Amino acid sequence: MGFSMYMNKFLILMSVFLASCGTNRMVSQAPLATSNPVDIQDAFLRESALYGSDDAGPNANIAVLLPMNGAAKNVGNGIKTSIEAAFLRKPKQNIHVSFYDLSGDKSRRDMVIRDAISKNPDIIIGPLFAEDANTLRNVKSSKTPVISFTSDVNALGNNVMTLNLIPTQSIETIIRQMQMDGTQNIVVLAPDDNSGKLMAATATKISSSYDLKINGLFYYKSGDSDSIKDASSRAAMYNARSAANTRAREVLSDILNKESLDGATRANLNNQLEKISRTETLGKLPYDAILFLGNGEDAKTIASFLRYYGVGNRDAAMYGTTLWHESDIASDFTLSGAKYATLPPISDNFVSLYNMVAGKDPDYLSAFGYDAANLALGMIYTTKSNDAYLFDPSGYIGTTGAFRVQPSGQSERALRIMELNGTGEIKTLKDAPTNFITQIYSINASDLRDVPEKELTTRGINPGDYITIPENLRRKSAYRTKTIGANYTADENTEIQDTPVQIYASDEKETVENPEFEPVKIENVSRKYIDSVVVEE
Repeated sequence: MGFSMYMNKFLILMSVFLASCGTNRMVSQAPLATSNPVDIQDAFLRESALYGSDDAGPNANIAVLLPMNGAAKNVGNGIKTSIEAAFLRKPKQNIHVSFYDLSGDKSRRDMVIRDAISKNPDIIIGPLFAEDANTLRNVKSSKTPVISFTSDVNALGNNVMTLNLIPTQSIETIIRQMQMDGTQNIVVLAPDDNSGKLMAATATKISSSYDLKINGLFYYKSGDSDSIKDASSRAAMYNARSAANTRAREVLSDILNKESLDGATRANLNNQLEKISRTETLGKLPYDAILFLGNGEDAKTIASFLRYYGVGNRDAAMYGTTLWHESDIASDFTLSGAKYATLPPISDNFVSLYNMVAGKDPDYLSAFGYDAANLALGMIYTTKSNDAYLFDPSGYIGTTGAFRVQPSGQSERALRIMELNGTGEIKTLKDAPTNFITQIYSINASDLRDVPEKELTTRGINPGDYITIPENLRRKSAYRTKTIGANYTADENTEIQDTPVQIYASDEKETVENPEFEPVKIENVSRKYIDSVVVEE
């Protein structure tokens, strides 16, 4: 389909203010070292434009391949609108842009891709999905640059690159934050799918680089309440901690029921029993942080089940990834205090521009489309080679902050850290870096391999560590306790610093009103949490 423009759109777009435009000029040679990135937003509108004068530059054909119908039409048309907006800002007669509809079944999409290639485009923008990017990579000339929007690194290569966020980058960003927060031991919960396994592999590899230990890794089926419940129970060490609680109450109750005690000792033991009986679990967890690798809805459900199983945000700090962005998590009290990594906000100038054209605010993929159009213009008018321009190590400032493209085709995008407080507000805890002078990422997503589940590494829970009984009764076999739930090998140096419950004697003389102690049978418990997650055993 030919690139057509409407004059009314043109007049509207020309009225957008340009106050934020800078005056940076790109040098003619690729920099030898990383410096501050160049702002490419609207750069071609400047009098001394990065992209040359109005009538300068060679003739160029740009092919845009996006789904414009079918299930992904909203996403595809959003990106298309951004690309049209970029070229409308200052039309150049020597540039011809053609849009191709990549919707329908694979055979139809393959035919459309071959049709686009037959026109010998100088630059290709799109496609959106990895399957189409793979097809394009295999049929195009190796010299033709492709700026796609897939997040699958396996679809890149042969001069196919992406401007989409690589999911592994938000994991490295949040793990770096976890290290700064003093985290030492982590439990990871990830969806049991290709994306979840890739992210789990990323977390496993990166954590060791930051001297953090993953003490447990559990997979679950996204959106499946039963699967999430099972993973949450295992991550919470519920069986062991519940059994430890039961045994501790048994010991205290038996002593109160069977032994002759003075008033102060009886009060002390009674206070301990009362305090332990308020919960169904006992014992410190073998981790101090939880890393959620699923979306926000999964995170809310997991946090609720963990709370049910005796693990709240006071027991372990909670962290997430950019998958939480735009999820309905801001008011969820179970995630209060949680932190996650995500992209910077979309620039106000682009939001205004897009809103004028589309009548709504843009999403991140639409913003990436605008960046792609600006990069394409840069390739046409720069005096550098395509590679020197695209893979400039200093990167660029686009609609969502600093980004750059690696020769592998993977993009790097600087991310910020957000924090939830359970009130509906989301606070920016740390702004995204504004350049790549200091390396942000250290991992190559294409080098990762699946990692299996890992049960918690723990020395278990000994109920006796959490109660204080009279010295003269400690040697009685009836009151001795054993460690429950230990799971470690001799070469694992995992030290769990359990702090016993310290309850001191009072002057009050108290007695146990019901000396017959019978532990609650957990399988009969039915509870409903405030977030409507129903747990029934």
